[in-house]
Amino acid sequence: MSEVTFELSQAPSAELVLPRAAPRRRRRAHPDIDSPVSWIASRLSVAASPWRSRRAMQQGRLALARSKALASLSEPELVQRRTDVRLALRAGGLTRTAAVEALAVASEYARRTLGMSPYTEQLACASALIAGAVAEMETGEGKTLAAFLAASAFALAGRMVHVIAPNDYLAARDEQDLRPAYAALGLSSGLVIGGDAVPSRRKAYGADIVYVSSKEVVFDYLRDGLARTANSHNSALMAKLGRALGRPDGGEAEPLQRALDVAIIDEIDSVLVDEAGTPLLISTNRTGDISEAVARQALGIAARFAPGVDFTVDPMDAMPALTFRGLQRMESETEGLGGPWRVRLIREELIRAAIASQHILKRDHHYLVRDGKIVLIDQQSGRVTPDRHWSHGLSLMVEVREGCLSTGEKKSLASISFQRFFRGYSRICGMSGTVREVASELHAVYGLKAASVKRRLRLRRRHKPRRIFTDRDRLWEAAAQAALGLHQQGLPALVAVRSVGEADRASAALTALGVPHSVLSAAQDKAEAEIVARAGQRGVITVVTNMAGRGTDIRLGEGVAELGGLVVMLCERHDSRRVDRQLIGRCARQGDPGVVMEFVSREDGVLRFLAGSWRGVLARWPGLTPRAIAWAQRISERRNKGGRLQLLRRDEQLAKLMAFAGGLD
Repeated sequence: MSEVTFELSQAPSAELVLPRAAPRRRRRAHPDIDSPVSWIASRLSVAASPWRSRRAMQQGRLALARSKALASLSEPELVQRRTDVRLALRAGGLTRTAAVEALAVASEYARRTLGMSPYTEQLACASALIAGAVAEMETGEGKTLAAFLAASAFALAGRMVHVIAPNDYLAARDEQDLRPAYAALGLSSGLVIGGDAVPSRRKAYGADIVYVSSKEVVFDYLRDGLARTANSHNSALMAKLGRALGRPDGGEAEPLQRALDVAIIDEIDSVLVDEAGTPLLISTNRTGDISEAVARQALGIAARFAPGVDFTVDPMDAMPALTFRGLQRMESETEGLGGPWRVRLIREELIRAAIASQHILKRDHHYLVRDGKIVLIDQQSGRVTPDRHWSHGLSLMVEVREGCLSTGEKKSLASISFQRFFRGYSRICGMSGTVREVASELHAVYGLKAASVKRRLRLRRRHKPRRIFTDRDRLWEAAAQAALGLHQQGLPALVAVRSVGEADRASAALTALGVPHSVLSAAQDKAEAEIVARAGQRGVITVVTNMAGRGTDIRLGEGVAELGGLVVMLCERHDSRRVDRQLIGRCARQGDPGVVMEFVSREDGVLRFLAGSWRGVLARWPGLTPRAIAWAQRISERRNKGGRLQLLRRDEQLAKLMAFAGGLD
């Protein structure tokens, strides 16, 4: 057996889902997403959000008052109070009264060890998390400290807590910053990031609170499942698998994870919604029928297929559909070919993958070519994903077309989707600045209720009048001129686009006017921290993709607030309104001033979701472009939601068929 790899697949995969790592307490079943009762309940849950929000604020005020009363206690007295709270939680659970006391103690320890006194709004957010809700908290309002407060309360009550971060960098940053406060509370914290050895991972999962990215926690779950499979077999294959999973002798070892108990998910909409359609799998390389020579044959044949005649393209799908004429052409072009071409299903898949690599997947938008290899770009986060590949032979086709090193075919050993994995926790909760658009889906799929936490300080964000252009060239001329003016005034600006290619186009327009700038996109991901650290300084212009939309904190330089704050220039809309809101949220944080400038054109990429008749309408009435973009985003969001629910239904059907193997019930 060749090397075992841990990857994400871009297309749904129906693989065996492994049983959980350790027994856990029974919990309430999740609702049936297709039932009318679930639909009505999700709407009622959204309608009840204001009431839930008021209750969370009330709990936050009570916790703040109790924490102030603890400020006068000596260190031994506070330790005794902490012990009393822990015993009360272990005996009676996290009732509302007990939660207030736990939050007050955690708040006082945060003040003494970190020098950070939680606000009422942060305590309200933590209270909502303890109640098992999704808290919408504006960007820059202190979600990290709110997660600390909730995690401390859960851990003091004896629960095993996983704090799920969007990526390794944020997981490491938060765990390192909060470790002293956890230690003062008598709690242990652990960190799991990519590249950690198995012993280090096992030790980290033994802590009371574990900081880990969503990808790593799922892969470790799959590792545990494969380890149990290896333990039940004595073959050479399973011995190799055991060694790959961290057992030098191939023998039995303790699982990495103790159980899936409580998950506090930062940027919960990104993890549970945006990533829901991406199954994670453990795979191994294999020698299959689809060689590089066959891929070249497929690319040559597909080059003769005409779009709109032999195949059609759905903007929501990575794979084209062959028309009746296209199927006939496929049969005539492949007649007499041997090998995999003799099987109809395989030859159709080959042709479709070859067409997709030529007509759908775009370099510097869907993927990069780096060091002679194909590296995929996550369309939601804008970040490169070196451990991700496309299924259906797409990766091989793109590798051959770009002349890159081929990774060969993959054989999946285990797979699970984010949806099924996180539904396996006893309790999940989370936070994000953009929840309301997906609140009903989070309730229907995960049984999560939403609460909104108001801002601590008044919003000082100004929106300038929207500017509309007929084409992208004129848009970039105007945007570059505007950026030059901001630079000369000393105002920092983020020039926001959606792809690496458009970022390069923006950079070229700025360079033509002599505007000094930096670029933050998937192509410059290694310099991300340095670029973000400078983005709020006086006169700095930064071209950004949605990489800058989540988990980043752009601090204003000296004198910038007096000039008007950070300026966000939206020069291209994303498929989801939530991503645009995240980018807008980079400015005017924590009471700082900020400005939003919008530049839209009739050639905006998101308009591909509209019917062709819209082009004629927009040509006559350009002023309708913003409305058309908003409508296209709604279509994209609705279709993405349908795809996620379809994947979940298939997962549930698979679970019933494979019930004999155990699963996430």
